Amino acid sequence: MRTIALDSQILNTVQACARKVNYEFLQNWRPTEKAEALEKGDLMHRMLAHYYRARMENRTDTANVIQESAEIALKASVDMELSQSTVEENIMQFKSYALFYSNDGWRPLEVERPFSKVLYRKDDEVIWRVGDTIATEGTPGATGTVVREGLQILYEGVIDLIADTPHGIFVVDHKTASRRSTPSKLSNQFMGYSWATGSYNFVVNRIGFQKTLKESERFQRPFLSYNSQILKEWAENAIYWTRALVGYIDTGFFPPNFTSCDKYSGCIFQKVCEAIPEVREFKLQTNFYIGEPWSPHTRDKTGDE
Repeated sequence: MRTIALDSQILNTVQACARKVNYEFLQNWRPTEKAEALEKGDLMHRMLAHYYRARMENRTDTANVIQESAEIALKASVDMELSQSTVEENIMQFKSYALFYSNDGWRPLEVERPFSKVLYRKDDEVIWRVGDTIATEGTPGATGTVVREGLQILYEGVIDLIADTPHGIFVVDHKTASRRSTPSKLSNQFMGYSWATGSYNFVVNRIGFQKTLKESERFQRPFLSYNSQILKEWAENAIYWTRALVGYIDTGFFPPNFTSCDKYSGCIFQKVCEAIPEVREFKLQTNFYIGEPWSPHTRDKTGDE
């Protein structure tokens, strides 16, 4: 049986552009310079993970926990390309966040929980024959032949936090942000986490870096609510796109979607696609390197929105 594992990053990308899926998740091309937003998000996630694990252990020495979290960030930043001022700002925002929510009543139940759940499964199809005649299983002399390979789709990820709050148990995803925006309920990540956990209650834990805003405006926790129909539709959609990905892999043809090239900050492979086919490999080798295979369990944290 063939098994395909995906997460929200792969799902987002296959919906946007098949060629990018090939470059990023099948050939594993990585940019030589990591985006600052990703590293800032990664740094904040490291501090939040230590902070909430300590709270899960019922530690009451909050000042020590905050300082330990800051030291973890400082140590991690040595291998990052962030400026000292950016690292210091990240730590400052974390400390402000921790103090702002010190009495929020949240009780962490799980921190950075990896999951892998079967989204779809279809077994190999077998036809039984006696000679050239189709028969039923168990017919004397009948032999089985696999005529179609089965497919299993796993949906995977790492959930930042599951917390018992004064308003119920919530799945929580941390998001650093450099601008004010409203999180979308149609996010593959949010719907996928809700589907995987069976929880319809979701909180986006926003940590803003806007210097002109008050803490109450920088630190917000918008609540998203789902229902079974929406999540069933999401699952069916994810299966459809994964089967499309299987088709791309089997044919070796990954059609580009040029309407996605300039979305958000622009695709990192845009300059590669702009080159004629004969020089694209050179462009890749010049601006990227072959990294470790993508895994949702060891992925970089999502950075600024």
